[in-house]
Amino acid sequence: MRYLKNLWLLSGTACLVLALPLFGAWFFRTPAKEITAVQLQQLIESKAITHGQVVPTPYPGIYQVEGNNGKGKFFVTTHLEETQVKALLAASGTKIELPGQGIRGQWVNIVSTLVIGGVVIMVVLHQTNIGKAKNSQVKERPTVSFSDVAGIEEAKGEVQEVVDFLRDPTKFQRLGGRLPKGILLIGPPGTGKTMLARAIAGEARASFFSVHGSDFTELFLGVGAKRVRQLFRQAAKNKPAIIFIDEIDCVGRNRNSDTHGEHQQTINALLAAMDGFESSQGIVVVAATNRPEDLDAALLRPGRFDRKVYVPYPDMKGRRAILKSHAAGKPIAAEDEALDIIAQTTPGMSGADLANLLNEAAIFSALQNSAKISLADLESARDKVRFGTERKSMVLKRKEREMVAHHEAGHTIIHLQTTLMPPLYKVSIVPRGNALGVTTLLPDEDQNLQSKKFLLEELLVLMGGRAAEKTFYDATTWRARWRAR
Repeated sequence: MRYLKNLWLLSGTACLVLALPLFGAWFFRTPAKEITAVQLQQLIESKAITHGQVVPTPYPGIYQVEGNNGKGKFFVTTHLEETQVKALLAASGTKIELPGQGIRGQWVNIVSTLVIGGVVIMVVLHQTNIGKAKNSQVKERPTVSFSDVAGIEEAKGEVQEVVDFLRDPTKFQRLGGRLPKGILLIGPPGTGKTMLARAIAGEARASFFSVHGSDFTELFLGVGAKRVRQLFRQAAKNKPAIIFIDEIDCVGRNRNSDTHGEHQQTINALLAAMDGFESSQGIVVVAATNRPEDLDAALLRPGRFDRKVYVPYPDMKGRRAILKSHAAGKPIAAEDEALDIIAQTTPGMSGADLANLLNEAAIFSALQNSAKISLADLESARDKVRFGTERKSMVLKRKEREMVAHHEAGHTIIHLQTTLMPPLYKVSIVPRGNALGVTTLLPDEDQNLQSKKFLLEELLVLMGGRAAEKTFYDATTWRARWRAR
């Protein structure tokens, strides 16, 4: 690669050196004056042409005449009779020149040959570089460890043996144990699949090759397959190694649903590459997807991706651990109590959402010039991440504000009559995103199973806003009707 860079530098310098004299000669040239046929006839009769040249054109009887009459250069393209041509050639220093045979024609031929040759060389070099993997360079070994990955303890436990095998393979080989060739991480976006893969490489002190499924998808046939083979060759040279393919559904889609030739060759190359090495060689393929149903069945069989690790949304305990991890280095007032409340009121949020929440809270606090991040900042950030930014510019009429207040009060009153619903924490009529009001609950624990009575109470609370509108205004808004549907 360094040789190619030096070659391009030398070529560019040589072209510049050659171009400068040519440019100077063209810039300081004396421009020729165009004359008429009558003026040319006068010059012929007065024998004022000192030297010149006559160039025939493809059209019969049409000539291009260039010359010097002692006062300056001239040129003209006109029809000449045979007698005029003979008179021109009789003048001293005047000659006839065939197209492409003179000095100018020879220079044109030389320059055009060089240009065409340069274009051909550039195309050949470009063809050799097509398909060169963007990740062919050895990646720096990650500094992420399992202690940095919180909220997915079961997933960490499943991949711990990969780390143990890469560190001490003889411990497993003496009993005939074989490490899975591939590990497929399945879970919603933002749950920490990429960080978990980096932590595996960091704990095992292995080289880490990270690619995206779309990196193998190209317009030219065979480019993706070439990149797959190149990636595995690089990993084989830098063992132990972890190959991480994010969004593998981009490259590993079911071949029955996608018959494009490029995709077929790429996935076949991936299948062949995963068959072409043994896990005992110190290479492990880790892939991540949130659409496992789209993957090809041949990719999921034992011997390729032997193990499937599910990375779900964190529960309350996991959210608390994630918040604690991302809160490091951030001054939070009454940290334990504040993080407990945020963990309770953020069910369904991923680790990425929680990290974004803490960042937004830090921004809110900095804008107010506060010394510490308060619980109010955390709650504002939570509502922003979940519902959207507070719409301060939105002006509601008094009647509309009253209707929104009655709507949220309806949710609240019905909620206070239930026995199975989580405790009520906050009611707001501040518009955020598409919501004009929000009712927030504070569950003591995550609820994985709901009884019929719980679901009926939840429906009652949801319909409470519509009932309040119907009671006080004898009408319902479109938002209440949408909620009813």
